[in-house]
Amino acid sequence: MSYDVRAVANFVLDIAEAEHREVSNLHINKIVYFLHADFLVAFSRPLVSAKIEAWTHGPVFRELYREFKEYGSSGIAGRASYLDPASGQKRKALYNFSREEEAFLTQLTKRYISMTPSALVAQSHVQGGPWDQTWNHETVTNASMRISDELIKDWYGKAVKH
Repeated sequence: MSYDVRAVANFVLDIAEAEHREVSNLHINKIVYFLHADFLVAFSRPLVSAKIEAWTHGPVFRELYREFKEYGSSGIAGRASYLDPASGQKRKALYNFSREEEAFLTQLTKRYISMTPSALVAQSHVQGGPWDQTWNHETVTNASMRISDELIKDWYGKAVKH
């Protein structure tokens, strides 16, 4: 079972707040990307169901970008929400990981929030990595610039590069 990317982002933001760390829009996208990659390798299934796109500054989840763009490069003060189809109301995206998943993600999240956004961008741009292969592809077009889970698992499964 994979999780809503907004719920995973809220998990990261809760840990960042407890650790007194600021997380920007750029930062949250990279952190969730690397958590997804690590989770995919460790658990052989995706952490999030959202599509990952190759943008100029690395992997991006469109849902997170839209949710947090109002904060620009400043620290995110709110939490991600979704529109509840039953009530038509906005609801905070909640996470509910197993104990094993939460322990795994907590350890990694603490590591990633201590890294600067530019350090995470540099790691996501590593030559030959999933972002690089998608962004600098040899075909004429790749309209969605989607970074596939297969590409991520293949790359990070060989040797963790970050």
